[in-house]
Amino acid sequence: MKNINNNFKRIFYFGLITLAAVFVSCENELDINNDPNNPTVVPVASLLSAAEVNLAYTIGGDGTRMPATIVQYYSGHRGQPMNYGQYNITSADTDGLWGSIYDILIDLRAVEDQTRISKDNVYLGISQVLQAYTFSITTDLFGDIPYSESLKGAGNITPAYDKQETIYPALITLLDEAIVNLKSNIGIKPGAADLVYGGNIVKWEAFANSLKLRLYNHISKKNPTQALTFLQTNPILISTTADNAKVTFGNTATNANPIYQFDVLSGRKDQAVGNTIVDKMKSLNDPRIDKFFLPVKNNGNGLAGQFLGNLPGQDLDDSGENLFSRVGPAYASIDSPVIFVSAAEVEFIKAEVYHRANDLVNSKIAYDKAITNDFTALGVTGSATYIATPAVIYDGTLARIMEQKWITMFQAPAESFVDWRRTGFPALTIPVTNRTSGVTPRRLPYPQKEINVNRASLQAGPGIPVPYVTLLTKVWWDL
Repeated sequence: MKNINNNFKRIFYFGLITLAAVFVSCENELDINNDPNNPTVVPVASLLSAAEVNLAYTIGGDGTRMPATIVQYYSGHRGQPMNYGQYNITSADTDGLWGSIYDILIDLRAVEDQTRISKDNVYLGISQVLQAYTFSITTDLFGDIPYSESLKGAGNITPAYDKQETIYPALITLLDEAIVNLKSNIGIKPGAADLVYGGNIVKWEAFANSLKLRLYNHISKKNPTQALTFLQTNPILISTTADNAKVTFGNTATNANPIYQFDVLSGRKDQAVGNTIVDKMKSLNDPRIDKFFLPVKNNGNGLAGQFLGNLPGQDLDDSGENLFSRVGPAYASIDSPVIFVSAAEVEFIKAEVYHRANDLVNSKIAYDKAITNDFTALGVTGSATYIATPAVIYDGTLARIMEQKWITMFQAPAESFVDWRRTGFPALTIPVTNRTSGVTPRRLPYPQKEINVNRASLQAGPGIPVPYVTLLTKVWWDL
């Protein structure tokens, strides 16, 4: 399946690179010293577009399926998706994710390198925000990762691993630099080449600050007041659903949403959603349910039209689509977006931060706004009624905040995996069959390619992953 998925990605990626090559070729067609068929420099506009698309594809694909299964949004019924549900996650499973992430980072670093020379600070700032976002996702999934020595291409194919506790402050510094570059307003604006915000500087600043708030909140057990201190500076944050940081996909097979590609275009039919989230939303009469999930498709078992999830780790074949729901239209239509950071998430973070500060008034305001924002983004009405129901209304507990955030963060499972590790909410069900003696994983294993190629750096750093054991070890902020 990895080859099928990668083929779809390559089609779209190389479409962008082909356009870049044509652009360079036209520019240099009268220069007899340049070969127009072998451009040496890809324009930053094409690099940025390709990086944004591939980032969304990777985070929405491999970067979603594994964490989404751990936090029980998904529960595959056979094959690789079922293996994930049984915590049978190996180094071979993360090869594609790791490789794609660092390919994207290399492209973003190329944007940075070119724009430092051209003094195009806006492009530079956008690249820095996206690098910080991508590195943050990577370290949160794996722990210690190559950072300071990475992205040097052939100059260093065996980079050392940096400790997560040093990566986090480096990412904050990177975001601060990005904001300065963005606000300088110097350079050519990317416009349509920027598939996230169309080059809107204010929105990119809000994305950068929202990411900073997310990272400060991640380390709340290391520094419980840092997120609040940052909030008190009144930073510009993502505050409306129209400003959600996301990439929206197209309506053809070559540029389709990654979940749609995996679930529909591949013809696999082995992914299903988990009963943990389906049953929770049904119990709350959550009106978002038909945006999150498709009802059972076929009526072979008399279940057509119902919302039903598979038990975690259960081996019960549903290739006929008679038993379980699949991911719904909001996140698995052909043109559905992949969301990086949303206004709903930002408000949930604020609700948690104010809760820690015992400011229950502002915590409630943020909590209510978070749910309302998600309803608005999905085009669902009735948020006020939903918020007022006894099982949803703000009750001053972290458990209530995190349960509702867990539901909403179906949009970004990697972040939900962070939340579960930080807080222990919601309560998860032990899979009926698992490879970890009933213990929920707390990270992903380093990829086999790293073991093969960068073994000495792994040994000198976090160590060679041990099958099914490394999964259970905590990252730095996970106390």
